[in-house]
Amino acid sequence: MKIPIIINHSIPYFRSSAENISEGIKKSGNTPLILNNIEARARTDSELFQKAVFLDKDFPLGIKMEISGTRLFNNIGSIELCSDKRMVNELLKADFPLPETIDYPLTYFPNEVFFREFTEKVCDELGLPVVAKLASGSQGREVFLLESKEEVYDFQNKYYRTPHLYQKFIASSKGRDQRVYVVGKKAVGSVIRENANDFRSNVAIGGHAVKADISDEISTLCINAAGILGLDFCGIDLLFTPNGPLICEVNSNALFSALNEACGIETGHIIADHVVSFNYTNM
Repeated sequence: MKIPIIINHSIPYFRSSAENISEGIKKSGNTPLILNNIEARARTDSELFQKAVFLDKDFPLGIKMEISGTRLFNNIGSIELCSDKRMVNELLKADFPLPETIDYPLTYFPNEVFFREFTEKVCDELGLPVVAKLASGSQGREVFLLESKEEVYDFQNKYYRTPHLYQKFIASSKGRDQRVYVVGKKAVGSVIRENANDFRSNVAIGGHAVKADISDEISTLCINAAGILGLDFCGIDLLFTPNGPLICEVNSNALFSALNEACGIETGHIIADHVVSFNYTNM
């Protein structure tokens, strides 16, 4: 069976993940085919695939492939859902521990009175400093720590057209979190990420990762969250608090090179095994 791995033509850092998954597909006796989204779009209807690993956020392409009968890992609906942090928060907040969050309402035009009122709401309910996040983003680059009311006001004035949210700053987890990688219904590896120079722990902006144990509590928490979101595999980021972990973010296409290096595992091979062995009776 040919199993394509779809990556974006303009994002080279997904190539290493694709190659690691490709190795696992080869070991299973199947044929991997790494395609960027432009190449995948050029395939004809006679070149359909039973399964494909989708490491992209090209939603129209994903829909096209699913309509053609291809089972995507992850499915395009779950990828699109996880690309909007507001949607993930809405789905998880009733049953999972999350930081206190306020979504920014849909706004078409600037309104100084509203900006001031909303600034007061954010600061009164979440305190200062407060974390502001664009709804879509990766590697921590669209996450900001706002120290004052004026910074909150200025942020709205700049991003009112851009979907975003505000979260309570968890001081006990400053520059530190736990990334847990889930494949299928198993937590397969975890790292503690630390950054002494930033409130964000992301490896891409200077953090480093070390292997971490996965408690039964954390394993169950992450597996259940992945299940609610319909994900075959994902990276889940947890913040540390005195009262237990909080789910900070869920990443449908999380990179795993740092995880592999720290934990001595081949996450791509584990994903490949899940894809190859998947059938609708084991859902």
